[in-house]
Amino acid sequence: MLNTLASLVLFALAGAVSTVPVSVTIMILLSPNPRRGALPFLIGSLVGSIVMVSLSAVGLQLLPVRPPLLRKDEWVAQFGIVIGAMLIGYSLYLFVSKSRRENAMLGKMKSRFRSARPWEFVVLGLGLNLRPKAILLAVAAGAVIGVQGLPPLEGSVLVLAYAAVVQSAVVVPVAVWLHSPERAQVPLTALYNWLQRHGRRIAAIVTLAIGLFIVGYSFLQL
Repeated sequence: MLNTLASLVLFALAGAVSTVPVSVTIMILLSPNPRRGALPFLIGSLVGSIVMVSLSAVGLQLLPVRPPLLRKDEWVAQFGIVIGAMLIGYSLYLFVSKSRRENAMLGKMKSRFRSARPWEFVVLGLGLNLRPKAILLAVAAGAVIGVQGLPPLEGSVLVLAYAAVVQSAVVVPVAVWLHSPERAQVPLTALYNWLQRHGRRIAAIVTLAIGLFIVGYSFLQL
């Protein structure tokens, strides 16, 4: 069980380290009418994570062929090695690729926020969970939960915990803004500008570190 919790935390942290969700969140909070979009976007983001992980967990339990007949911790460790290797590969992609396409996408979103309706922010939050990295980690987390065969209540708690951590890049800025909208303007603007300059490289470094740690930790569990 400890191995399962450790894997879920690492997967969630890897998912939280992404410049797109936090950049979109800050743009919404700095828009002319942030109250119209902040909470709907947060709700959509959390619901999207919960649904993705839940479907993965339930889907694994419904498969006619279950995972190999190994100890559950061994299966989780093997799965962790695969996911860690994919995260390492993704971090290398971040190092060598350009961010022009990402910046262009954020620019289009920023102009759209002026007239977007609340339900559109919900859809946006849901949609960001369909990015390849988010899908990979959600499926991984769901598989790790599903293979344990936990009671519904315990499984639900793990799903909610994963969603809260993986969406912390959305939850934290919104919580800071809700606490003091006026005071949050300056630090949020500074954070957004910093992310545009260094966010991609920082995300690559942290993703690489987490991927290496997952692979190393998983090998130790075999």
